[in-house]
Amino acid sequence: MALFAIKAFHTVVFLVESASILYIVYSGLTGRRDSWLAVAIVLVLIESAVYILNGTRCPLTRLARQMGDRTGDDFIADIFLPEWFTPYIPRICGALAMGGLLLVGARLLLG
Repeated sequence: MALFAIKAFHTVVFLVESASILYIVYSGLTGRRDSWLAVAIVLVLIESAVYILNGTRCPLTRLARQMGDRTGDDFIADIFLPEWFTPYIPRICGALAMGGLLLVGARLLLG
């Protein structure tokens, strides 16, 4: 039951982070600036810092493995997503986050 709870929580974190990244990209494309953009940026920056400071491994994955989860390749395989997709998540999310932040930054600089 504890392993299920970790996987469920990790999946929710992933979905919130993905929504935040997509909102940053949307805001960068449309020029929208609001408090949700600030929240999305803070969430993405915190998640990025945790991921990088942990050696590009999520601490929840380590916890799930300690509780018996043996799936995947130690990226984020403990979330409820197809195993074939999980190795691509850091690259996809990283590229989208960086692109979105660059778009937002460019819009702020250009007015």
